[in-house]
Order: sequence, then structure tokens, then C-alpha cells
Amino acid sequence: MPNQFDFFNEDDSVKLEWVSDKAEKFAKNLSYPNNTAREKGISSSQLRNFYNEFLRIRDLPKGKEEKFALIKLLYAKIKYKKTSRPNEIKTDFVNFIKELVNQIGTSEKRFNNACLIMEAIVGYFPKK
Repeated sequence: MPNQFDFFNEDDSVKLEWVSDKAEKFAKNLSYPNNTAREKGISSSQLRNFYNEFLRIRDLPKGKEEKFALIKLLYAKIKYKKTSRPNEIKTDFVNFIKELVNQIGTSEKRFNNACLIMEAIVGYFPKK
């Protein structure tokens, strides 16, 4: 069974559907409540804050090792938010971040492309 979160090609470039169709669909999914799981839709502020974390890490002048440690911590941050406010962070977003971080690994090119994916999701996020 293919992974629903398959973000990158073999050459570490982003799969274009993750800056278009899939990003749009996923952004809409994030904005709507999941009544069966009692999860509210994520707010645009929460999404933007997380996107800003990606940009902050990208723009750091620090060495690669430290950047990749901070990238790994992105999953810990979203997991903590989900634990502290289970109804405010959708499980789908936690899984998305987990897969994105795992697929970035230690590739700077993948991380830069992950920033594009996050930008697309923020851009497609419905206005309420």
C-alpha cells in the first residue's frame, strides 16, 4: 500500500502534487472538524506558527547538525501540542509532520522543499 504522505522524488525534489492538488486537499481537511475523533479543525494561526518554525530553522546560520536536530524536534513539538490540547490539533497533522520529518532525514534539499510544501498548505488553507 503506498504511503499517503510520499513527498519527494528519488533526486530529493518535491513531488509537484504536494505543492498543488494534494496540498490543497490536505489544507481543506485540516480546516474542518473531525467529529468522530472530536477534533476541531486546526486554526490558521496554529498552522502559520508551525510554518514559521520551518522558516526559522531554514534561515538559521548554524551548522547542518544543529539544523537537523531542530528539524527532528518539529515532530516533538507537534506531538506535545497534540498531547496538551488533543482536540485542537488534528491527528492527520501530527502524522503529516511525522512523515515529513522522517522523509527529510538529513537532506538539506528535502528540507527546503518541505518548506515549499508547508507554504502551499498555508496558501491553500481556507479562509474562515
